[in-house]
Amino acid sequence: MIKYPHTQKNAQGQKRPLYPGLTTVSLDRIITYMPYYYVLAYKGRQCFRYYCQLDPESADILHDSLEQRYDLVQVCDVKRSEVDPDILIK
Repeated sequence: MIKYPHTQKNAQGQKRPLYPGLTTVSLDRIITYMPYYYVLAYKGRQCFRYYCQLDPESADILHDSLEQRYDLVQVCDVKRSEVDPDILIK
């Protein structure tokens, strides 16, 4: 007889979590807490600018990556009220 530790005998339709301390969080909830960043990059006469939502570690990685390819790079956090929706990357 095979015994399964995460189920109980005669558990009448009750769903019990396999790992009681672990809960799931929706992706929308995670994204709403991520700060907005303003990204500015110049290469010669070309100027690229946009807003995006990133976690701080990803913003640092983006800055380092862009710094290798562009002449001038700026990645800085901004308030939600300062974000221009026309150049927001979703």
